[in-house]
Amino acid sequence: EKRREEKRRKIRPHGKCLDHFFPFTWTLGKKWAGRTMDVCYNSQGRAQRCMPIFENAAFGRQAQASNTCGWPPETYCLQMGTWESSTLCHRCDGDDPLLSHNASYLTDFHSQEEPTWWQSQSMAFGVQHPASVNITLHLGKAYEITYVRLKFHTSRPESFAIYKRSRAEGPWIPYQFYSASCKKTYGKTERQFLRSGEHEQVAFCTDEFSDISPLSGGNVAFSTLEGRPSAYSFDQILASQSGRL
Repeated sequence: EKRREEKRRKIRPHGKCLDHFFPFTWTLGKKWAGRTMDVCYNSQGRAQRCMPIFENAAFGRQAQASNTCGWPPETYCLQMGTWESSTLCHRCDGDDPLLSHNASYLTDFHSQEEPTWWQSQSMAFGVQHPASVNITLHLGKAYEITYVRLKFHTSRPESFAIYKRSRAEGPWIPYQFYSASCKKTYGKTERQFLRSGEHEQVAFCTDEFSDISPLSGGNVAFSTLEGRPSAYSFDQILASQSGRL
């Protein structure tokens, strides 16, 4: 039986998905967790300053998606990018375990031999701009997130955003924007670094991962400290407890 490698953030894709749906698997990068090492507690069992282990905090956690294919069952087609076979069509059926692509596959154990992924409904169901699909991953406690990796089963969306929050029921704070049209879609100027004195919590917007290529297996790698002065003092940053794309 396959294990599931879960991730916790919400994804708000905007614009057209060139494969007509949003299918991908989520690896919440790896993070610094605030416990699990004896050196983090003194002899009286009280928490003390320490350097906790580096772990994948998303693995095995429950993710929630605001839209999932399979109810009702539908046929979806992949763009293959070859003249001989421009499309390859499959079936998504939420009641059939072999044809289901529910949110549990966002964070399960990923095997190249038996790939699994979550998938939204297609454009036939209105999944396109300005409508959005949200994915939320609840971590259950605070983490210092240093790296987030998303792997799409098909091509990556033209635009999507990552949000975070540091406490349950707290406000969602922009974490990172990805778009081929940062200004038009998010009202953000494209940038990838902070100048000295600027607020550390500013969310960047970049077009780095918005190309249609590759048509399958596209990755998005988000290093949360890159381009920020806090990269040299990350242990002083506010922790994140939840994520949203």
